[in-house]
Amino acid sequence: MIIENFEDRILQILCVAAVVSTIMGIYQDGWEHGWYEGVTIILAICIIVSVTAGNNYMKELQFRQLVSKQGEQRVTVIRGGDHRQQIDIDSEELVVGDLLVINQGIEVPADCIVTQSLKLVADESSVTGESDPMHKDEITDENVNQPKISAFLIGKTLINEGAGKAIVCGVGLNSMSGKAESKLNIEDEATPLQTKLEHIANDIGKLGVAVATLTFLFLIGRLVIDSLNDNSPFFSNDNISAMINAFITSITVVVVAVPEGLPLAVTISLAFSVMQMKKENNLVKKLHASETMGGGTQICTDKTGTLTQNKMHVRTLFMNDSFQE
Repeated sequence: MIIENFEDRILQILCVAAVVSTIMGIYQDGWEHGWYEGVTIILAICIIVSVTAGNNYMKELQFRQLVSKQGEQRVTVIRGGDHRQQIDIDSEELVVGDLLVINQGIEVPADCIVTQSLKLVADESSVTGESDPMHKDEITDENVNQPKISAFLIGKTLINEGAGKAIVCGVGLNSMSGKAESKLNIEDEATPLQTKLEHIANDIGKLGVAVATLTFLFLIGRLVIDSLNDNSPFFSNDNISAMINAFITSITVVVVAVPEGLPLAVTISLAFSVMQMKKENNLVKKLHASETMGGGTQICTDKTGTLTQNKMHVRTLFMNDSFQE
């Protein structure tokens, strides 16, 4: 989380400015006073990184606690081949091959194949979007090759009626719900504010380099004109010292152009927004997400309650060979 903060372009510029400012300050003012400005920039960077990474870490811990509480479920399984011996375990301890005892009202913790069904009915609307209840048949040697048999229980579905037993065949990321959740783990896109700050940082860098180059060329040109007027050698000790000072002046222009307080002010304002949203029972996982979360006026969902971007994308295009435009 700390390393992610340094992907920000302004923070990268601030790091370079801190090093350059420290070196220049020590060169010009000595060790006693020359390190003040550079250390001040480093302190600002530390505050920005600490606030951002610390907030993200605390929210990550809170989200993990919520997810763990949400996923807690005690289930009854049969292990060891003795069908009379049933044990209660946490749903996260299920392994492939466990014989799961299914009762009315439980949420199926993993993908299973029904081996015993007593009028078993499952609600699969949370996964498939179909509201009609699905009757589940037990699989036997006689019906295993029948195409219309429905003996598969999908994880995260609800048992409406009946009871039975089922063999666990898929857990975790290997289950249908696990595969769907893994596809939802996409990289965070930059928020509008982050995009604007990125443009500002690029513009500051380009403008600072351009002005610094012009300043250096102007000072060198002045030395050339003075040398021609005085008929003195250009590479004298005084002119070399003046060229070094011109180079330091041009670098100073770049350092001064960097707004050290801008990212700090943005970080503090976002942290304040996150705390205000927390008071309203809105837990924001990422600090920059408060910008888009706070500006949201409409939430688009499908019939299963899945959050979407309300944008359609072409993923695959099939064209006939005989197609003519």
